[in-house]
Amino acid sequence: MRKNGLTSLTVLLIIGLLIIATPLLIPTYAASNGWTLVTDARAMKAYPDMKEYVWQKNASMPPNGQYDRIGLHRLMKAGVASKGVVFMIPGAYASGERMVSNPPTDTIAKTEDSQCIYWANRGFDVYTIDFRSHFIPANFNKTQLSFMANWGIDQYMSDIKEAIDKAKELSGNAKLFLAGGSWGGILAQLYAAKYWQQDLRGLVLLDPGPMKSTLTKNQNLTNSYNLTAAANLYNTIKAWSWENPQLSATASPFNPGYVSFMQFAVQNPGIPAQYTNGTLITTINPRTNRTWANITEYFEYQWNTAKATNTYGGYNNVTLIMNAVAQNDRYMPTKLFLDYGCMLDYAVCPYFPFDYTAHINEINVPVIAFRSGLNLAAYGNITNGMATTDFTWSVLPNYGHLDVFGGTYTAEDVNQPAMDWMLAHYQAPAATVFCSVTVMKGWTWNFFAHSNGGIGIHTYQWYEGSILLPGQTSMVLPVTKNSPGTYTFYCKITDSEGTTTNSNTVTLTVIS
Repeated sequence: MRKNGLTSLTVLLIIGLLIIATPLLIPTYAASNGWTLVTDARAMKAYPDMKEYVWQKNASMPPNGQYDRIGLHRLMKAGVASKGVVFMIPGAYASGERMVSNPPTDTIAKTEDSQCIYWANRGFDVYTIDFRSHFIPANFNKTQLSFMANWGIDQYMSDIKEAIDKAKELSGNAKLFLAGGSWGGILAQLYAAKYWQQDLRGLVLLDPGPMKSTLTKNQNLTNSYNLTAAANLYNTIKAWSWENPQLSATASPFNPGYVSFMQFAVQNPGIPAQYTNGTLITTINPRTNRTWANITEYFEYQWNTAKATNTYGGYNNVTLIMNAVAQNDRYMPTKLFLDYGCMLDYAVCPYFPFDYTAHINEINVPVIAFRSGLNLAAYGNITNGMATTDFTWSVLPNYGHLDVFGGTYTAEDVNQPAMDWMLAHYQAPAATVFCSVTVMKGWTWNFFAHSNGGIGIHTYQWYEGSILLPGQTSMVLPVTKNSPGTYTFYCKITDSEGTTTNSNTVTLTVIS
């Protein structure tokens, strides 16, 4: 039976398998800083009034090879003033496309158990990233991946920075909430260590991992990790990537990889448990003491045993999980994890111009974190290793790791509380102009702008149509027209952080 409510405990971090504003009523987009719009206002299968936009660019930080590309997804509800901006960092092997893309032609509809979809459907301007690994052809084998050799922490932080800067430009927001699940929760904290003052309103951590405190250094620092030697070794053996999952599951009969194996299972959910080459899986299901009823039962047992999910308790749906895993990226760069391990072993890592883990304790933005209950005993409690005193954490009883990101009760236990927390920590600026009117020619009418939300004192700039009106920077706009016609006006509001929003448009109709 499900237990209602959340238990407050010190937040825990675990390693995961998978695994994130300003009102804009009629968005317009232009390519800038190398970004190209590749998907424009595509509807969602289950929510046709939600629109997805996708940009791609060549990543700025070297190496700059054929597959050094990144993508940015934006999800927003058409015609709704934004409540704020959220940027979600995907977890291991996940991608922005896997988390939010759901065109009407898809077989299965993605719903509000997803954080990105839930928040966007309630008025948040939601963004997420496709990392370089998302653009690697799935049929490549590990000997073809030498271009990944130098995809490390610095590359990932640079790519996230490029995507967040684009999100800030598009939304008009100076700062945003940064969310991350599983490995994405680690990347969110690393990013915050460098950019929290510049970019962030707060952190939303969804069952992140894998330290026993918030990305603190190893308890017994050796200050001796030889990153150069480790990288050279992996280059010698051509181990430039970790295949999904992080196991030696790429040998026959798993070829061409775990993702393909899962795609095979999704396409044939009722066949006997077997590998892609047709070899039967001969182990016995310990729950029934019989051979596997089908391939779906086999995968469900594996994930429940690993505490990745609790479908047996009704906390998720095995079909939805299988479809999600089948959309994962196949590879992650080994260098990323070598860099991360190296940073944790030094008080200040000498291999990098900026040791992100050495600055975790300086982060001073509000934080909310959620922890899956089934992994609680395995990983123990953690402490807040940041400077912030605004640190909220909750344990989700009976949740497996994947259930935090899209399970039966995720909407009510995770998505809604996180949204309420964001609204409590920031109200986006909003503006209303009063009001449309009809007057005689030669009369003067005063339009009045009312604003609220945002940070600090607001400034005003009036526009007639799309033309800026020089000097019209007060809350009141006096208008006198001597020719009959229809004239439109709106006011742009900017708060003290530089976050902007446009008011509604009002009409002055002048008659003879």
